[in-house]
Amino acid sequence: MTPYAAAATHADGATRLAQAESLLELVHTDVKLARDRALTLLEPGLEDEADAVALRVVGLSLRFSDPQRSSEQLRRAVSLAHRLRLPVRAAQARTTHVVVLSQLGRTRAALREAELAEAGLQAAVDELELARLRVNHALVLQRIGRQAEALVRFGAAEPVLRRYGDVRWEVMLRNLRGTLLAYQGRSDLALADLTTGIELAGSVELKTVLCSLHQNLGFALLRAGRVPEALKQIANARSLAASIGRRQDSSYADRADALLAAGLPVEALEDAERALAGQLEAGLAFDAAESRLIGARAALAAGERPQAAEFAATARQEFTRQRRYTWATQAWQVELAARFAGGERTAELLRDLTQCVVRLERAGWLVTPQQARLQAARTAAALGRRTQADRLYAQIAAERFSGLSNVRLLAWEAEYERLLLLGDRPGAGRAITRGLSVLAQYANTLGSTDLRAGAASLGTGLATAGLRLSLEGGSARSLLIRTEQWRAASLRRAPAHPPQSGRLAELLNLLRAVTNQVTDEGLDGKDIRPLQRERGRLEHEIKDLARHAPGTHEAPESPLDLRKLGDKLGGRALVEYVRLDDELHAIVLADGRCTRTRIGSYQAVLAELDQLRFAMGRIAAKHGSPALLRGAMDVYDHARTRLDQVLLGDLGRQISGHELVLVPTGSLHALAWAALPSLENRVLTVAPSARSWLAADQVPELSGHVALAHGPGLDHAEAEITTLAGLYPEANALRGDHATAPAVAESWDGARLAHLAAHGRFRRDNPLFSNLELADGPLTVYDLESLRRAPRVLILSACDAALSGIKPGDELMGVASALLTQGCKTIIASVAPVADEHTRTLMLDVHAALARGLRPAQALADAQAAQAKAGAPAFICLGAG
Repeated sequence: MTPYAAAATHADGATRLAQAESLLELVHTDVKLARDRALTLLEPGLEDEADAVALRVVGLSLRFSDPQRSSEQLRRAVSLAHRLRLPVRAAQARTTHVVVLSQLGRTRAALREAELAEAGLQAAVDELELARLRVNHALVLQRIGRQAEALVRFGAAEPVLRRYGDVRWEVMLRNLRGTLLAYQGRSDLALADLTTGIELAGSVELKTVLCSLHQNLGFALLRAGRVPEALKQIANARSLAASIGRRQDSSYADRADALLAAGLPVEALEDAERALAGQLEAGLAFDAAESRLIGARAALAAGERPQAAEFAATARQEFTRQRRYTWATQAWQVELAARFAGGERTAELLRDLTQCVVRLERAGWLVTPQQARLQAARTAAALGRRTQADRLYAQIAAERFSGLSNVRLLAWEAEYERLLLLGDRPGAGRAITRGLSVLAQYANTLGSTDLRAGAASLGTGLATAGLRLSLEGGSARSLLIRTEQWRAASLRRAPAHPPQSGRLAELLNLLRAVTNQVTDEGLDGKDIRPLQRERGRLEHEIKDLARHAPGTHEAPESPLDLRKLGDKLGGRALVEYVRLDDELHAIVLADGRCTRTRIGSYQAVLAELDQLRFAMGRIAAKHGSPALLRGAMDVYDHARTRLDQVLLGDLGRQISGHELVLVPTGSLHALAWAALPSLENRVLTVAPSARSWLAADQVPELSGHVALAHGPGLDHAEAEITTLAGLYPEANALRGDHATAPAVAESWDGARLAHLAAHGRFRRDNPLFSNLELADGPLTVYDLESLRRAPRVLILSACDAALSGIKPGDELMGVASALLTQGCKTIIASVAPVADEHTRTLMLDVHAALARGLRPAQALADAQAAQAKAGAPAFICLGAG
């Protein structure tokens, strides 16, 4: 028996009570220890005041992990206190029970419990306990949408708590009120409450409530449009929760909300489902309903309409059972949005949407009323009710000049549709431009590559509308300008380096070590599943940490200057591909003329591209019998000829005799352009956008060093680097074990020319973990983002190094695109598998041409022409050429 247990057994009632009351403090810092000691105090046969307090402690200790058992223990505490005629102890247990009942979704019972507790405390004239009760009572009122009443109770409790110096309850009050104010859009007051609460909680080590404070601060920052800071605070909350053994389900729900705001609905849906599963398992019906609602929104944004409708309908039922009618209206809005997304345009839907708008506004929600109103306006327009549609559009558009970016973006979309309805096409076009400018401002608040790329998807509606306007009635010049408004915008923003804290560097090093271990132990036939799970965990932590980087907040770009673009092109021709739905077009700017040509079906082009890439992979690997290889060559010849005819056949006159700057769209970024018959031996450069090409062309000359390195597992890599070192006697050449990821990255920083011979891996599941294999493991995009100044010219003799993940707006994510963002002018890399023995000769030819003073694009064209019989040309020149 422990000394504490012995004391608890033999001490008199006063000592037992003092021990029990001390546990009311301990339960907020060490839940398990407090529960264990409280259970020790509860000796059979003893029923005294200490027992009533100990039962309350047990209930408190279970309120997050097992609210149903918590409720049972608190009911026992109330019952015992009544039997002992201790009205204040009964009221205290009821005060705690109020919150637990609301967590279980039993809000009616929670309000009844609050009334009973208040009656007992008023009779006992206990001012402090009454103030504490008002905090918990306000929480329930807040949760069921009675926000004004909640604020009154918070206001009544605050001066009492401060007068008594009750820091813990003041912290709880600020935590709850801050969240309420955030819902109301009163961000400054919300952030003040929550940050003050964190300071107070830290001063007295209230770890449990501190965890909640950080999470709610993240929620408030999200409502203020500050996504990276929100994600950082949510991560802080998760870390604190893990340290004290508290469930983290609600933090996954809040993170889902933040990721949805950043245009990452698939990830958001995963987090919402994870939160929901945990909350249902724990019996947290209140939180589960909210997670289901977030999941419904995420599913709708991800295009999973049936799942969105199912989640929303269930959430509405749960909210209704919990008497949370304002929340039920939000769920109804998602149900209606799912019907709209399914193509319904009926008078019944219009009626439901207009009723929903009224209820949402009455409840004080900020964004959802405008979302429902926009769907109502579109439904009215589809039904031919132009007057009603115009009125609804105008109501939304009134908010386009101020407020949060998501509301302004919605408002400009409404203004575009209103003006188009009225036949004002020029005005509609200007509204699209203004809306995309709002999106650019928002994207500039985001630092990480994937958040920036995800944000582009939020402008899909406006950007698509702009393309449609230009295709239907605009010139080729207007279409090019419109296309460039949205295309690959994040690649042109100033790089926002992820937080290069010791933790990020440590995580990247750990990831390399684990990746190497997976490879080694896998080859030895060992069970590598635990290592694979650890690798996944490390990747998640790296991704989360990188997302905390703040944006650069630079001003939005001005429209593309076609005169400047034409001057820079000189004798070159720009070919930019544009896709609207399944229709592919090509814009050509050459010799001062701008023309547009319809190409045809994008899906048909993709079918040929898939055939080409399959054939190139088989040819490079030389897998199969001679007959199979001949078949692969036949497929290769057919696919490249067909792609040449479709993509370039009607552009012959415009591009004849010109060097080319090619700007692909979608999966055309994965095309080995030099494989097309009409581009054999042609000098060409591939760029993410015309603006990116212009920016890369302006990268200044560097008088820096030459960096050479090779990775493991390539038969000819060391010989390749040794030969190149002879061409560049001053080069910093890293070989063997010296060619580690940190060393290679450091050698690249500020280099005028860098060359790496290594295996490359493109990660379709997570493009930012695409990598180049080095002595100590993978060099990922996250490593590359730490470069202060990327090499001016970089040559990567690795398979697939130029491949990128493609997001809406042709936002690219991969090794090559990351280096372009970091300031690299030109990259020579492959978009398909390559044969090692031919690559070495090709690379030496490229460098020999560079040594003669040729530009990289010309050097690559000459080298691939010389190697024409050795295999399919898989390398492209990215950037400025």
